[in-house]
Amino acid sequence: MARTRKTPKLRIYREKYFCTDVYRPNGKRTTIGFGTLDDRSEGEIYAAFGKWLDLFNQQPQKVLSFKSPYDAIGQMISPSQIITVGKLLDKYSAYVKKTTRPIRSNKDHPDLEFTRRVRRFLEPYRLWPVSDFGPDELLDVQKALVEYEYVSGTKRKRYTRGGINGVIKWIRRIWKWGMGRQLITAEQVQGLEELKPLRMGDTEAPDNHKRARVTEEEFWKVVNVTNSVVGDMLQLIWHTAMRPHEVCDMRPFDILCDKPECWLYVPGRDQTPVGRHKTTRFERVKVVPLASKCQKILKPRIRDFDSKKYIFSPKEAVQEILEKRSANRKTPLSCGNRPGTNRKERRMIKPGEKYDYHALRNACKRGCERAGVEVFVPYDLRRTRATGARSILGKEAAKVLLGRTKTDTTDIYLLDEVQEAIKVAELLDSNM
Repeated sequence: MARTRKTPKLRIYREKYFCTDVYRPNGKRTTIGFGTLDDRSEGEIYAAFGKWLDLFNQQPQKVLSFKSPYDAIGQMISPSQIITVGKLLDKYSAYVKKTTRPIRSNKDHPDLEFTRRVRRFLEPYRLWPVSDFGPDELLDVQKALVEYEYVSGTKRKRYTRGGINGVIKWIRRIWKWGMGRQLITAEQVQGLEELKPLRMGDTEAPDNHKRARVTEEEFWKVVNVTNSVVGDMLQLIWHTAMRPHEVCDMRPFDILCDKPECWLYVPGRDQTPVGRHKTTRFERVKVVPLASKCQKILKPRIRDFDSKKYIFSPKEAVQEILEKRSANRKTPLSCGNRPGTNRKERRMIKPGEKYDYHALRNACKRGCERAGVEVFVPYDLRRTRATGARSILGKEAAKVLLGRTKTDTTDIYLLDEVQEAIKVAELLDSNM
């Protein structure tokens, strides 16, 4: 009489590898590995072992024909009629690529970056049916986001609390999209709503520091040590509170000069009837008024208002730097390299046609270091001008100046408004 085999159990080999010993139908013993804690969490490994064991008891020959137990689970438990997390993500990614178009700098839409981040942290659940992914699994994803570290330059960083909450919102958004396509039930979507967002002070995830307020003295110190191209761009942000990428994308064609006392800048007005900007989806026209101070900066740089070339060019900035170096040259022209003689025809690094936000931000930071002031970025200038506008003219005026649809988003930039209000009150009191 044949001896009854004991039920296989999951064991840890050398305090690291999860595996189990089973007997093949021909009687030979074999070991099946389920990975380490470096690859998956302990809960995932035990859940996968339970599913694999059920399959092994039903069809041992077929289960052992797969190279990995996870392959057996994916192909035997998740047939084509069952929607897995991986299939849902694939369908949503295809949908996003069809419905979003590249931004004006020919880069991927920001929505694609969020989708890729979601796919990265849902990869352990790719073979799971969506019905098995609930609030507990979403909590594990949230914990993984809190503990995750990545390298930026020479520093190791972690996702901020707001960024983690944003990823969780995107996962819920994908599940709601699947519900609209009848891939997911309403109960499954409702289950994900049970997880609460991370709150300030209740998590180890860092928060973004509030942007520093830039004084006028600090601003002009930085402008004076940067090249004229970067200096003019910073001045336009200072006077108008426009977004940094809007000043980078500025073209003569986008500027309307019907009223000489105040020009109007409509970003990307040749793209759609309301322009091309962050709030295009609300069908709102984004207009940046350009008063006399802004016109004084732009007039020397505009030769043709019908031109679609970018006003601020890195090529012009590089040429200005080279001319400045040549003017400060101490070596006689008869000795050494003369201007233009050591230029390569095919350089590996060439200045682009326009600035992007990262280049402008880095130039601003270098200017702060040369000027000896606390480092700020172009968005700090936008927030500083919004603070002044609100303290003098109110919240609605600041919302209009920033080109936002709601005042609650404007509040992010409006710090120190109490101090500004005190200054305005003192000024009015002294003049009356």
